[in-house]
Amino acid sequence: MIQNFSNIIAEQRKLDNEIMNKFEKNYEITFKERKLALLVELSELANEIRSFKYWSVKPRGSDERILDEYADGLHFISGFAIQYSFNGIFQIKNKIPQTVNNSFLTKKMLKLFKLSSKINSKKHVIKFFKKYLEFGYFLGYSEKQIKDAYENKHEVNIQRQNTNY
Repeated sequence: MIQNFSNIIAEQRKLDNEIMNKFEKNYEITFKERKLALLVELSELANEIRSFKYWSVKPRGSDERILDEYADGLHFISGFAIQYSFNGIFQIKNKIPQTVNNSFLTKKMLKLFKLSSKINSKKHVIKFFKKYLEFGYFLGYSEKQIKDAYENKHEVNIQRQNTNY
């Protein structure tokens, strides 16, 4: 299945350019900070999903909250896509396994953490982007829900920049 996230990449480029200009930074200078930010966002997503919390009976966060955290990660991976000249068009297997349980989600989340540590080239960005999108599908979200969540969070991020967040 062909995925086209080029509009998201274009929107992220505009916001990133504004932020980089405002703070006199660039992708190379901010690489480590953005990589850490991606890890933080992955952690916040994991905390909302709660698949690893075998000791708790509290249910996972609301779809709104999970999609909000997921969108945060999408913002940062889009920045890496821009840095490594990836246009956001790729093919993935859109096959959801029959059993998507907490153990499965924890395993996939750990894979995302591992892949995030390897982001240093276009090849690694594409691989992470694919796995991140697949993870969104494993959580039960459609491409439209994912893109809408990005757009909603993008508007929040623009407002934050306009109000010196």
